[in-house]
Formats: sequence, C-alpha cells, structure tokens
Amino acid sequence: MKIKNKKLSLLCITRKYPPQVGGMENFSYNLLNGFDEEQVDKKIIALGKKQFHLVWFLPYCLLYVMLNAHKYDIVFIGDGVLCSLRFFGKLFARNTVFVISVLGLDITFKNPVYQLYLKLFYKDFDDYICISKETEKALKARGIKSSTVITPGVDTKKFKNNYRDISSFRKKYGLDRDSLIMITVGRLVKRKGVQWFLQNVMPKLKDKNIVYLVVGSGDDSQLIKETKEKYQLNKVQLLGRVSDEELKALYTNADIFVMPNIRINNDMEGFGIVALEASLSKSIVIASGIEGIKDAIIDGKNGYLLKSQNEEEYIAKILDIYQNRTEYNIYAEEFCRFTKDNYSWEKICELYITHFKELLERD
Repeated sequence: MKIKNKKLSLLCITRKYPPQVGGMENFSYNLLNGFDEEQVDKKIIALGKKQFHLVWFLPYCLLYVMLNAHKYDIVFIGDGVLCSLRFFGKLFARNTVFVISVLGLDITFKNPVYQLYLKLFYKDFDDYICISKETEKALKARGIKSSTVITPGVDTKKFKNNYRDISSFRKKYGLDRDSLIMITVGRLVKRKGVQWFLQNVMPKLKDKNIVYLVVGSGDDSQLIKETKEKYQLNKVQLLGRVSDEELKALYTNADIFVMPNIRINNDMEGFGIVALEASLSKSIVIASGIEGIKDAIIDGKNGYLLKSQNEEEYIAKILDIYQNRTEYNIYAEEFCRFTKDNYSWEKICELYITHFKELLERD
C-alpha cells in the first residue's frame, strides 16, 4: 500500500486517557495528540473514566471497529486489555493494519482469566510497539516475534518556567542551608526499592548532611514508615501525595533523583518516565540499571545506572555528588540537553508516524 504522498488515516483506541490521572493516561494523551495533523488524519476513541466502565466501552469499541475499521489505514490499540478488537475487526477489515502498544504490566499481569484472554486474542497483530527493550523481551517470551521498540516521550516544556528557589524550599521542609537534597517520586510498591534503600543505604549516610524526600503512596507505605522509624532516619521525610505545583518544586530544587528499583517476579518497570522528568529538571538521576529504566536513562548521558541492590555503588555515587556538587551541576545541564534532544514527544511521535508508514509500505 503506497502511503508516502497521502495522509495516514489512523484510528486510535485507548482505555487510559484524561481526565483520569496516571502514567498510561499521560502516555496516551501526549502520543495521540502529538501526531502531525499534516501527516495524520486521526480519530481517537478513549474511555477517560474509571475502569469498571469497560463493561460498556469494550462492546462499543468492538461494534465500532467491526463497522468502521475498513475505513482506516491503521487501527492502533492502546494495550493488551483491548486486544480482542483486532480479532473481530480483522474479520471485516482484512486490509487494515492492526498495531498494539505493549507497556509491560499489561502482558505480565498474572490473573489466570486475563492470561487466558491474552492467549485467545493477543496474537497476529501486524506489529507490537514496545515501550522498552525489557518489555519487548517479555513479549518475545510469549512467542511473538514481530515487534518494535519506541520509547515514550517526555514534556520538554514541563519545567520551562520553574526556577530554583532553594532558600524558600529549604525553609518549607526544615532543611539546613548546605544539605544535599535527594528525592524519589512514584508509587510505593516493592519493586521501586524505597524500603531497600532506607534499610541499606540511608543508615550509612546518617553522619552526612544528606536528606531524602519520598513522594508517593502505595502498598509499601506502612513498611517504609516502619523502616524509617526502626533505623531512626531523621533526615528522611515521607511526603505522601503532593500537588503538581509542589511536585515541580521538589524536582527543580533536588540535587539527586533516586530510582533504586529491585527485581520482583511478574512486576517489572516498563520504562522510567519519572527519571526523564527528573533529568529535565536538572536533578542528577541515579537509578538501578534494570528493566525499562535502561531505555530511559543512558549511563553517563542523562544520568547514572547502578547495580540494583548494590549498596556500595549507591553510597559511593551519592558521596561523590555530595563532595563535588559544582562539577555535577555542569553534568546536570548536559544531561538535561540530552533528554530534550532524544525524548521529546515531537521526536517520538515522528518515529511512530515513520514506522506506521513503513508498515503500510511493507503490506
């Protein structure tokens, strides 16, 4: 199918979309609304509500796809939960290309009913676009061979009008003038490694003027609180959920962003969007070099990858930054530029369009 000199007609279907809030919602919104309108004529069908609405949304999408998929060059499905759309849509639109986004947890979720659903319908897509190499690895474990890796992007303008106001920031959180500020942002579950970090790294830094601010909530919240109390980590503050404005201030005024993930069976880090945002804010990112984080942070380019659960490496890197802050401030500027140049949504959306056209040419 020749597509070079005509607009690409694209049907996008997603269950995760604003006004609902979350990583998948942001991913869907920025990707689907970032396509160049001069190259793509798109229609978006999005749920944008709580997931119990799937009871009517999925049947609606099935009916729409069966009646209309033949009008589009490509039908782009948001994740594995909607994979049955390809099976029924292809019955009525044999020439339409069906592509699905692979996010990681959408194929590793171990519910047996869901896995049976995937076994029946999660096959024979024309392509599977994975958000990281680790996600692609999990996909190939299912026996699927045709796949492509295109990472998510990041809003490069997010911190455009944010400036460090370190004196006000230190006053708000009761911090010393010369303290090194570390933050972690994310859902507090075991694979994020926050409890491990508190137990194994922070006690070794107690004699240094280093504070650690933890943003987020989740299943591990209570265990993390107990670990803080057990080791008397007075320089650790558990902030819970914060407003968007406060979160931006935390990113902008932090010296180090820590992402100390650990490996947990059937619970992988598909990517590392918060690490990219931290890089944009000019925090120095130090992260475990595992899973999808390796596609977000390129060691020495926009942060540092350390061995997961290696307390010596984490302590050494933190102390090096603590002792050489001026030098690392220069690195932070360079890392920010690298992230802007390589992970802007403009660049990522263009990669998608190019790939879609290649699929149609191949067809």
